Amino acid sequence: MGVTIKALDIQAFRGIPELNLEFDGKSLLLEGDNGTGKSSIVEAVEFFFTGKVSPLEGVQGLSLQRHGPHVKFKPEDVSIKITFDPGSVSLVRTLASAPSPPTQLTGYFQVTQKGTFILRRSQILAFIISQPADRFRTIGSIIGVERLDGIELEMMRLRDDLKADVGDREGKSTELIKELTTITGKKTAKVEDILPALNEFLQENGLPPIKSLEEVKKHAQEMLKAVRQTEDTKRIGVLNAILELTKAPLIAEEVVGKLDGLNEKVKSLLKEHHIRLELSVIELLKSGRTIIEDEKMDICPLCEQEIDRDKLLLRIENRLKTLISLSDKASEVRTTSNTIIKKMKDIIGNLTSILTKIEAFAELSEEKGRLSDKISFLNNFVDKIDAAKELKTEIPIQELNQQKDEINMAWSSLQTKCKQIRDAAELTKAEEKVLEVVRLIEQARGKANELVKVNSELRAYKKYYGLAEKIYSIFSETKKAKIQEIYNSIQGGIRSFYSTLHPNEPHKNIELTVALGRRASTELKMESFGREGEDPRALTSEGHLDSLGLCIFLAFVKKFNEGCPLIILDDVVTTIDTKHRGNICKLLLREFGDKQLIITTHDNVWYEQLCASQRAYGVGGNFKNMSIIDWSVNTGPKMSSYKPRWDRIQEKLNAGDKRGAGNEGRQYVEWLLKQICITTNAPVPIRNWQSGMVADLLPHAKKRVADLVKDESYKEKVSTAFTELESTTLLLGNLLSHDNPLIDKVSISEVKGFCNRVHDLHGLFLCPSCGYFIGYFPELNILRCPNERCKNPLEIKTK
Repeated sequence: MGVTIKALDIQAFRGIPELNLEFDGKSLLLEGDNGTGKSSIVEAVEFFFTGKVSPLEGVQGLSLQRHGPHVKFKPEDVSIKITFDPGSVSLVRTLASAPSPPTQLTGYFQVTQKGTFILRRSQILAFIISQPADRFRTIGSIIGVERLDGIELEMMRLRDDLKADVGDREGKSTELIKELTTITGKKTAKVEDILPALNEFLQENGLPPIKSLEEVKKHAQEMLKAVRQTEDTKRIGVLNAILELTKAPLIAEEVVGKLDGLNEKVKSLLKEHHIRLELSVIELLKSGRTIIEDEKMDICPLCEQEIDRDKLLLRIENRLKTLISLSDKASEVRTTSNTIIKKMKDIIGNLTSILTKIEAFAELSEEKGRLSDKISFLNNFVDKIDAAKELKTEIPIQELNQQKDEINMAWSSLQTKCKQIRDAAELTKAEEKVLEVVRLIEQARGKANELVKVNSELRAYKKYYGLAEKIYSIFSETKKAKIQEIYNSIQGGIRSFYSTLHPNEPHKNIELTVALGRRASTELKMESFGREGEDPRALTSEGHLDSLGLCIFLAFVKKFNEGCPLIILDDVVTTIDTKHRGNICKLLLREFGDKQLIITTHDNVWYEQLCASQRAYGVGGNFKNMSIIDWSVNTGPKMSSYKPRWDRIQEKLNAGDKRGAGNEGRQYVEWLLKQICITTNAPVPIRNWQSGMVADLLPHAKKRVADLVKDESYKEKVSTAFTELESTTLLLGNLLSHDNPLIDKVSISEVKGFCNRVHDLHGLFLCPSCGYFIGYFPELNILRCPNERCKNPLEIKTK
């Protein structure tokens, strides 16, 4: 077994003021009613290894610092000490300090620090009913692929950003070609078409051609000098450039529409509960990172425990990367946001360019101030789109709607005023014609230069995007393939474990599959009633789902928790029926007999089954079987060693406790009759089964055995035992189990006789060799001891 827990000492933690549990390297089976401290013991072990308590994680208003300490103690009083063997190594965790394991415990702690050795009822269905992405993360935490997931997310983000850049440049290139076609009046498909189109245009206007686009500016100046040798020509050229830029509204309705569409996606994501929860964690992590970095802290600002600063900062960074990229929807939001942000920056660029051009015009000082204010607003608005891209908040569309008309009006007003200034120059028709030509060829040159730049960027971004897509795809597909290999490697274990719990049932061929069409999703399918590829929730009961979740957990733990023999199962069989609970006993003792188990339950029937299974498998010496018999806030749980029911009955009989022995005997006979009916498949009406009363079960159990058993000798023994039990059960059992004044008229010997008859009947259904309750194997026509390790199993022929 390797490293084992020798002792657990709990001080001032959760519902436990003080408790010392001596494990002596054995497994612990702990039974107790709800609210008596079982979970506090499990939480103490979890806190010792991980520094956290899962039920307090991510719940608003709950914190380890506030709710970890016992209500009668202070945070500094909390102490969890575990002593390990071999070597009797004792380590302690408090709210302010973590244990430092020696070298021989390194492998053990590497597993336990992940917290994947504990299974609670609340966690079981995370394997079954959660969304595929959540299931992937749950399983990923066990197999340790969190870092790979973070790397993949970063690759995906880079690819998405580059894809947005490619789309933006493609759109810009198309837009520029359309504009050049409009300017020249000639069809323009590429940069090489521009010069011929311009020269054709110049020829049509009786002006000399140009040799290259680089000469456009010089050519334009010469033409202007030819018509007017004044400073006005420069101003007019600038005014013409401004008039060209201001022809169309600065903020088109198309931009607003795209922002509205983007905002709807952002709002939809923010409405999802789990994303709001993740976002709160993101802000908490960011705040913690800032504090730890700026203050160079070696103590956690939340729990005041000692930390490895560099290691914690790296973990925070990796977790932030994972949480920020929440889904494929978030990826779509980022891509769309990048395109819109680029468009908004182009708008700001146009405004800034205009602002530079009107510097020399004193007549436009008012417009200059107005445009400066609008640039500041738009820069701030781009920051808000950027925040929405990271799902921090919605986009305040109403702010843009309020400013949009004002911006476009200022834009239109600037055009009007520039036209007035230009018209005041009193140009001749010849001058106006030349100036118009100059304006157009200057505009064409600017668009051409911009097109060259955009096409150059487009080629580069296409290259980078293709490379990023290839790297991401190879990494993602390789990761999926490797994870699928892991799933395949434990699939046999899941199926084997499930068939152990549900033999000869129409549910099989369980499959865990990495969803190929999504980035990080795990699908769970099984064959049910001959239908392949079914979701387990479609055709199976809640108990089957619980047991399937347990099998998945155990299969992963068996493969990935090597180096750590510790497994904790905290009240995990709530919805699983008695028959299948017995199979869980067999599974745990057969497949995990080399592990140190801590099993808690409030179910006395399963507790008794586990204890009986230990005896049947000859491993009773490997377990500490304990019961919590009482709990109070001042004393915590009061523990007692397990005693078989028959030993408890004998003690009460010897003490003259008629009522106590009778109540135990009544519970004993009810459990026994249920077990007989379940084992033999007795046809018990639903109403009888639901009531569970002795009178409702006994005749059906008796008749079933009589009809089923072929061995006359055994049948006669059972029939006699049933008859003797019937003679006392209906009257004496009810009398002893209720607050009946006639109890005093019953003698202790009568109570003893009643209990002995129950015990005698029970004995007839136990294998004489190993004490295991017999099972029914209809395909073999026998009642037989189901213990695989029994050396001389009991066999009784049936019809």
